[in-house]
Amino acid sequence: MKWLALAGLLVLPLAVHSNFVLTIFVFSFILGMMAVSFNLIFGFTGQLSMFHAAAFGISAYITYLTVNWLHVSFWVGLLPALATVAIVSVLVGSICFKFKLKAFYFAIVTLAFSELARLVIMNWNSVTNGTLGLMVLDKPTVGLPGLGTLTINGTVAWYFFSLAGLVLTVAVCTLVLRSWIGRCFAAIRLDEDLAQTLGIDIFRYKLLSFLIANLLAALAGSMYGFYTGYIEPAYLGINQSLDIIAMVLLGGRGSVTGPIVGAFVLTGLPHLIDLSGEARAMLYGAILILTILLLPRGLVGTFASLRRAA
Repeated sequence: MKWLALAGLLVLPLAVHSNFVLTIFVFSFILGMMAVSFNLIFGFTGQLSMFHAAAFGISAYITYLTVNWLHVSFWVGLLPALATVAIVSVLVGSICFKFKLKAFYFAIVTLAFSELARLVIMNWNSVTNGTLGLMVLDKPTVGLPGLGTLTINGTVAWYFFSLAGLVLTVAVCTLVLRSWIGRCFAAIRLDEDLAQTLGIDIFRYKLLSFLIANLLAALAGSMYGFYTGYIEPAYLGINQSLDIIAMVLLGGRGSVTGPIVGAFVLTGLPHLIDLSGEARAMLYGAILILTILLLPRGLVGTFASLRRAA
């Protein structure tokens, strides 16, 4: 089923020539990367992190600034962004997990760090241009055998580039979850005290989950900034975090593919029915409440249960 879906996405641009529709897919792919990576720590390790948006935004800023100042490629600019996100994630995660913060307290502390990062970016006018944001004119390039170096420019090119990013994110998360590391994550989610009794280093594996999830979010943030051509402090805002949580809960946090379904629904629906920002927020809230009350396992989990019962 998953391979058929991937094959369908690969040939979709041959059948759909609308840039509007393909643009919705590009946004869905990139935000799907965010949702899948967030689910690694939220759904599979049981930690409600509000720092995901900060990793997303910090990476976008640093990638652009490195590319602009040093006149290097997107991929070279991405390296210091990933390194910075990794260092900050280790520092924030170490503080939270050393003090054994859980549930609401973990969410509040990670939100505080995220807001701190947003305020620094918003007020560091000489570097980040403050609330006005930054215009991004550069585009990523990729080298393809036989075709040379191609610039990622245009809707179709970004469609395949963002799809590749989503496939990479899903592949990394799947490999982690199917390994012994994933089994340790599951044990921590089910019963943290029992996992520690069995010899699992709770601190190490929580921090590892936090780090991997944030690094994947960092990749998504850099891609998002270079695709939209604009980076602003709102990338790190609480609304960004709430949107990702809504995508995971709607799609289902019990699988890797569930958050992708949530990302497609919550990204495509407002564009298809032309909602304002306020109406979009109300729609997200209503969907989130109804999902929690009526579909606690999300769309994918509920569909799987119905199929097994049939």
